[in-house]
Amino acid sequence: MDDIHYLIVSTLVAYIGIHIACWWGNRWKERAKHAYMVIGQHGQSAEEREWGYRNALLAGEQKAEKFYMCSAMEKFMEEKPLTPHPFDDGLGGTIPFVFYDYYLPMKIRNYGTEGQKELSWVVNEFKEGRVDASGYFLTAIAKLGLSGTLTILFMPCSNERNYYIRFRALAKEFSRYKELDPELYSMTYISVRKSKHRSTDRKEISVDSNIVVDANVVGRQNCILIDDVCTTGDSIRTHIAELRNYGVRVVGVVCLGRTVRILTKEQIMKQAEKDSELIF
Repeated sequence: MDDIHYLIVSTLVAYIGIHIACWWGNRWKERAKHAYMVIGQHGQSAEEREWGYRNALLAGEQKAEKFYMCSAMEKFMEEKPLTPHPFDDGLGGTIPFVFYDYYLPMKIRNYGTEGQKELSWVVNEFKEGRVDASGYFLTAIAKLGLSGTLTILFMPCSNERNYYIRFRALAKEFSRYKELDPELYSMTYISVRKSKHRSTDRKEISVDSNIVVDANVVGRQNCILIDDVCTTGDSIRTHIAELRNYGVRVVGVVCLGRTVRILTKEQIMKQAEKDSELIF
């Protein structure tokens, strides 16, 4: 009988001990995930912030998911900021493409790094003609590594008014540099189409051209095409093909931002686990 009592008491003690250990472990796990989140929010370097958000996510902090995605964006995107990448020109070739930083859609903007949020703000201000963003563009153009005088062409907008609001100040700033030849008056608008950046469904907007290329740029051979944001690149490819019809050769594309892909929870977690394994 004593053996049975001893077994019962031992089992009960073990059961209580396990629950205490689990409770204590969960308590420290809760503290850990909050501590990691604080490191992510206040880290002094990009590496520290990414490390904090990743570990907070792995510890169960769901709020860290998109913070980690944005802090580790280069691991999720094929293209890197301020790095030339081959761009399919839609004509059977490739040309160098450079963007300044990632552009975050509104639904994830608050999760971005300070640099990403600043760039996204600059893009919106540039679209409305409130900043010329020339410093950003000049830095990106330099990364193309092209030589000689470059003709600067600007992507068509939904209408003539928006085009000049967006690009007039930038073209004026570019004209100060002898290596750059901005051609603001490179097209004639013959119709108006819906604005893509104001639309909730870009696919519904007609891709038919609403411009005619002007004679002063016909035959230009060393041209860079400037746009605010590249999302799919389809509009850029369409305009490159239209320019080619007029003998215009585009040798590079420069954008302020590259729109990021919004990833699934599974994709984000898979990368976090992969990063953790690489450390250990």
